[in-house]
Amino acid sequence: MTRKENSEGILLMFSPPIVTVAILALVTSGIITRFLIPWIINASLKQGITTVDAHKKNRPIIAETGGIAALLGFIFTILIIIFIWEYLDFYFGTIESNFFEPLLAGLLSVVIAGLIGFLDDVFKIRWRDKVLLGFLPAIPLMALNVGTSSINLGFLGSVNLVFEGLNLYTLIVIPLAVNFAFNSFNMFAGFNGLEAGNGSISLFLILLLALYLDNSIVTIFVTSLLGGYLILLKSNWFPAKILIGDAGTLTLGTGIIVALIIGNMDRLAVGFFALHFLNFLLFSVYLVTKQESKLATIDENGYIVAPCPYTAYWILPYYLKNIGEKKNVLILLTIHTIISIGVLLLSLPAYSP
Repeated sequence: MTRKENSEGILLMFSPPIVTVAILALVTSGIITRFLIPWIINASLKQGITTVDAHKKNRPIIAETGGIAALLGFIFTILIIIFIWEYLDFYFGTIESNFFEPLLAGLLSVVIAGLIGFLDDVFKIRWRDKVLLGFLPAIPLMALNVGTSSINLGFLGSVNLVFEGLNLYTLIVIPLAVNFAFNSFNMFAGFNGLEAGNGSISLFLILLLALYLDNSIVTIFVTSLLGGYLILLKSNWFPAKILIGDAGTLTLGTGIIVALIIGNMDRLAVGFFALHFLNFLLFSVYLVTKQESKLATIDENGYIVAPCPYTAYWILPYYLKNIGEKKNVLILLTIHTIISIGVLLLSLPAYSP
């Protein structure tokens, strides 16, 4: 999976080739996504694949399938990087025949998630069905036995999940983690820039750790996804020209957890999905209390009027008042960044010699 290790199997510091890969993947993914966004906006509007931007006073109708642009950028970038690496191995380093196996497994997982999301954007899949469909992106990782057989719990030590020859990490932890990321990321959505911004922050922090560890596979995977979403974020930021849709949220959620799994960085999920877990808990209360309203409204001043505090993105508007969509998103992204950086810093000793 990686190119050089110390005596303990821990990868140390980044090298010029991996920086080259990161830049190349970022730029390639960004260019492809930038090229596709205008075409997707026009095609979506013509085909009626649109939605109401509900948190605007005038409730404009805009294109909904922006995530497809980033997904296609991700797919082609990874294939291009693999092609280039094969012919420039004198610079990037000679690799074993199965070097790209985790990368291709991750690619297939994200493609499955993105296609489910696109079908949802077009045909509106029931949320109960998506709960089951969320296990499908885990299959490539399980089939190729990607990841490890233990979970490092920091000062509590490592827990080996092999039981009588069965790798429970692969059979149980991976499908549950992928399903949660798949669905929870889709639930924590609905505001301009929230999903793309949230995902971009997580991907960037994973990239920093991958560079520090000189992990080529995670670097290729993350930058191929990040480049497209940074470009998409520009069009998705308030006021959005296009929403990323379920194709975007399901791709992002799955992509983040897959990157953590293939890089053995799964402990970082505690920070990267903290708000999503909080949102899941609050939404459970929402369902139990049988709240009638499903959407927030916008008052004459453009502020969000939240019907209840039972989602992570309604808490601030409900209690503080006078909060518009852009401010709400900025606060949520700031909280996400602080939590994620904190967990990353606390986890660094586990990756040090």
